[in-house]
Parts: sequence; structure tokens; C-alpha cells
Amino acid sequence: MSSTPGGERPMRAPLTTTHHHGHVLVREDINLGLIRISKNASTESKNRLGVERMVHYRDFTGPSVTFLRSPVKRFISSIPETMLRITYPEVAHLSRTDQVVCPEDVYFELCDIAKLDITTFADAYLALVEYAFFDAHHEPQTHFIYDRCMRPRINPHLYLVESFDAGIDDIAKRFNLPQLSDTRGNMGNEGGKKAEVGATPLKDLVRNITGTGVRKRLGAPGPLAVRYADELPAGNPTMGKMNTFSNRLSKELKEAQLPASFTRRVEALYAGDIELWQRVTQNTLGITLDQIDPFA
Repeated sequence: MSSTPGGERPMRAPLTTTHHHGHVLVREDINLGLIRISKNASTESKNRLGVERMVHYRDFTGPSVTFLRSPVKRFISSIPETMLRITYPEVAHLSRTDQVVCPEDVYFELCDIAKLDITTFADAYLALVEYAFFDAHHEPQTHFIYDRCMRPRINPHLYLVESFDAGIDDIAKRFNLPQLSDTRGNMGNEGGKKAEVGATPLKDLVRNITGTGVRKRLGAPGPLAVRYADELPAGNPTMGKMNTFSNRLSKELKEAQLPASFTRRVEALYAGDIELWQRVTQNTLGITLDQIDPFA
């Protein structure tokens, strides 16, 4: 982040185009909105809070909530997610809605570094993100709630992924939504792990017959297919197979002894996120952004 001409606030980098920025997901009763931040239990919070309809910040007057996460852990978690979804315009599939469409040079650089040993790969991946954010999965969390001059665009109640259930319980109590407690334990992609087969044998059979979901075959599977090329089946791989590779890369990253220099670079890249996350960590559940805004 660079300083503004007056020096009062940092300047935010341009937003990525891989997320519905500036929108909340709201409940049908419009009593609550959720700001989804990628890699911050966004799918789980959507399901638990029962939010479905997308509304722009400017058109929403009710209370909102969002979940923040340790920036270093979030960044490492984002790597296999991006590697799974990444594509570029000329080969993007209109039928696949989970794609991350990036410039072609970014895509091919990811393919070029894909087979490196895990430590060298992580270092090269970080260098590419340091150059420019190209996916919301690693885009700073502050981007989701601040404008380009780092002024809040919305004033959410703030919670932590690290104490997710406590946050959901507080939201239920604060906004009189007792039914939220009934959803406890119904985790979706727990720990970020991707589905490799259907949720049940019957669903897996149906998807196998229809070629949908994890049984969908991909024409351009991307850099993960480069990394694990020796294990690719004949023909186009299924989404489930690519999910297997994503889960394997996630495991490799978690088990890797990444150097302290890597962590320091991530911390420098996400200094604003760290400041905000620490302030939330030090305060009570559900504190609002305007009460602890580090850029005020």
C-alpha cells in the first residue's frame, strides 16, 4: 500500500475481478447481511447464516457481519485454491462457474513453476502475488470492506474464523436468530478440503452418469495438472481428480518447513490485514469496524 498525497491513509491496490466486491449476501427477511471474504470460511458462513440474495452496499441499510482470518494462514490456504481454479480468457469454459480468470502470462507462469519443489514453488508463487494481486483468494481482506483511499465502504460487525462457532453464536444472539444454532456441525468443505467424490454413493453415481459436479471432465485443467502430470488419467481429468491434487498441494504446504523469510514477506504484503485482524483479536466479539478502524 502506498501513501495518499496527504499521507493520512495508505492507498489500496485496485480490486481483482474474481469476486463480487461491494456486495453483501442477505437473508430473505433482510435482517442481516454477510460480507463474504474469500478463504475466510465464506461458504460455511453463507450456509450457517442462511444468506442468499446479493445486494450492493449502497442499497443495504441493515446490519452486516464478516469473518477475518490470520493473514499468513489465509495466504498459504489460498495457494491450492487458486491453482485449482486458475484459467485465462482464451481457454475459460462458460459452463464452469468456479474459475478464476487471470491474464495469460500469470497462468503460464504458474504452469512454469508448478513442478518446483514445494519451498521453491511457494517462494515463486509469493513473488508473483507481490507483483500484483490476481485472485480474490489471496487479495487482502481489507479490500473487501475499504475503498481505494482505505475508507470503510460498510461498517460490519467483525468476527474471527479462528473462533467461528463462537462468532455464529454471538450473531444468533445479537440479531435474534436462534435457529442458527441448529446448523452447528454441518460443515461444508471442512478445513478447505475439496470433495473428491459425491457426498453419498447415490449422488456420486448420479454425477458419474450425468457428468456433473466432481465427475465433470475438464478440458484445460491448469497448473495443478502440470504439477501432478505423472498421475493424470487418460483423457480429460474429472473435477474430483483435480480436487485430489488441490488437497495434496494443501497437505504439502502445511507440512513444508517454509523459511522465516517467507513468513516475513507475507506479513509485509498483508500489513494492513494483520493490523485489523490483531485489533479484532484484542476486542470483544462483534465489534464494529468504525470502533477499531486502524486507518482512521
